[in-house]
Amino acid sequence: MLQDELFIGSEGDRWFERNRQALNRFDVAADLPLRLLELYGLRPGRVLEIGAANGFRLAAIQARTGASAVAVEPSRRAIANGKASFPSIHFVEGSATSMPLQEGFDLVIVNFVLHWIDRGNLLRAVAEIDRLVKDSGYLLVGDFQPVNRRRVRYHHRPQANVFTYMQNYAEIFLESGLYHAVAMLSGDHAGKKLRPAVVESERIGAWLLRKETQTHYLEDGHDRRGR
Repeated sequence: MLQDELFIGSEGDRWFERNRQALNRFDVAADLPLRLLELYGLRPGRVLEIGAANGFRLAAIQARTGASAVAVEPSRRAIANGKASFPSIHFVEGSATSMPLQEGFDLVIVNFVLHWIDRGNLLRAVAEIDRLVKDSGYLLVGDFQPVNRRRVRYHHRPQANVFTYMQNYAEIFLESGLYHAVAMLSGDHAGKKLRPAVVESERIGAWLLRKETQTHYLEDGHDRRGR
């Protein structure tokens, strides 16, 4: 079984139930993605969060900006809670590798999602995410930020062959040449605070990227056809 199937089928609901109370105590001021948006004064018209749980972060963005918000989430329990708690958010059942959406967004948020994706589906997820970021729109990628790529067995399901994959996921988008880095904030996972020195296993980062499919290419000025 791919670990994507495990999370979509059961572990997504279990994660939400384990973290439900913590989400109710969500600290807007300590959230790295929200701090980046505030720092750069972004006021997107349409926002998508992939792996949005019950929409707690999107609700904070709506309160600040009045944006139209869409939440993609595999957990039906999280969606049911989100619809009751935040009725102005549109919830869609789906995952990073398969999103039944067509229109692009001014801002797409993928925070602590990509480390769960089965490695065989990672590039599929990257393509799905990119498809939904408008040209000149923004992508916010948050996840673990180790110096070295790391793989850690998922302790909630020790009998299953499931891992957390820690790496700099912003690099994948940056290396495409279609995104450029606006900023990155780093901190520690345990304390959810900005810290200059953090042990590698606890270092997290949130990257704000801007998508540019054409305007950043330099014109060569020479016609080399036929050479």
